[in-house]
Formats: sequence, C-alpha cells, structure tokens
Amino acid sequence: MSEPFDEVFADLHTGLTPAAVALDPGEVFNQPDQAVSGSRVEPGHHEPRFDGDTSELAPEACWTLQALITAPYVSEADRKYWSCVLQYEDILRSRLAELGVVLKINREHRYAFTEPAVDPSPHSRTILRTRTLSLAASALVLYLYQQYLTAPDDPIVTTQDMIDHMLAYKRPEDTDEGNFHNKIRAAIKALGEAAIIKQVPGTNRYVIYGVITSLLTSDRIEALEQRYRAIAYAEPLQDADGEEAHGA
Repeated sequence: MSEPFDEVFADLHTGLTPAAVALDPGEVFNQPDQAVSGSRVEPGHHEPRFDGDTSELAPEACWTLQALITAPYVSEADRKYWSCVLQYEDILRSRLAELGVVLKINREHRYAFTEPAVDPSPHSRTILRTRTLSLAASALVLYLYQQYLTAPDDPIVTTQDMIDHMLAYKRPEDTDEGNFHNKIRAAIKALGEAAIIKQVPGTNRYVIYGVITSLLTSDRIEALEQRYRAIAYAEPLQDADGEEAHGA
C-alpha cells in the first residue's frame, strides 16, 4: 500500500533532481555556530538573467529561491545557496509566503527547507510537489529517526542494519522472502531519493541527515508508529476519514 507523502510528511517535498545530497556528516553537524560559509552577495544593479526578467533580487537570491522550492532542502554544503538564505532571509521568507510556502531554517545543523502554509482560504493552492511513501518506507523512516537521536554525531546505518530491523516486522504468513527484501531495498532507495539518507560512496553505509528531526513532529511520529504496528501485527491502517485502508 502506498500512503500519500503529504499525509505522513507534509513538510517534505522534492523535485526530480534533489540538491544537497552529497554531504559529509562532519561538515553538516560539527561546524561552530558562528561560522558562515559562502560569499556574501553584494546588492546593486543586476543584469537580467533572461529576456523579460524584471526581478529586483540578485540572481543568486533568485536561484536560491528556486532551490528552496524544488529541492528537499538547502544546506551549508550548498555554500552559495546557504549564504544567500542567511543574507536574504527576510526577502526569501516574504516571497515564499506569497506562494503559500513557509521557510524553515535550522541554524544548529545549518539547513533550510520549506513547507506548505496552513491557509484555510478556498482560494489557496499547493505549490510544493510531494512524494508517496510505501508502508515499508514509512516504517523505516521512524527507525532512522530513532537511530539519529541515538548517535547524532555519527548518524550512520548500514544496508544490513535496515534490512535486519525490517525483517523483525515480517508477517509470519509472508513466505516470499525475496519479495520482502525487494520492498525493503525499494524503501531505502525512496528515502535516498528524498534526501533523508545518503549512501557513502563505495560502501553499504548510509548517512542519516539531521533534517529528519525537523520533518518528524510528534503527530507524524504517531502516524508512523501506526504503520509500524500494521507491519508487526497485521493491524488494518486507517485512512484520513477513519475507514480501513487495505493493501501492502
């Protein structure tokens, strides 16, 4: 069964080519608070980026705005984007608000992301694109969140760690071992594409990004725990209207 991503992770969106995925955990998590990487963009007259460009923002600020809308998040590893987020924070926040989008900045771990605003108006539209997560991927996210909290300075898991954990929730009547393994590997791939984890090149190890702590609120943790129970005890899932949802 596939659950709508925005029901589980309303904060997370991604484009077709996620940015900021090649991160070094030491670079992301261990920088002193006062350090700011990147170059400051000087205000002034700017040449149009294209025919018909009437923006008053510096090109770098425009590109940062685009990244905030299309990428899962912008981190300090994206040095030019990150410095622009800090320099143009108020302007970017205002421009995003015009689109019904809220800017979130985690200054401790140095990343910024966006989420849909809660606008009750019937005229509002959702700008951010969302993904879908399988039941297995939803359950795996909660495991990764717990692992990150356990070792935030060394947030590493292996492929086998994730497989072993998920096998503990394999239903006794499910005798198709290969198919279950495929579901787990598909879940790992989906979370990598969503820039929640990143494989260390040439290894079977994955870095868990600190952004997971911002994406998982208490309400979303509860929703994911329900999905865990569904895997462990074959409990029926409830859809948004309280009706039983079926499928795998």
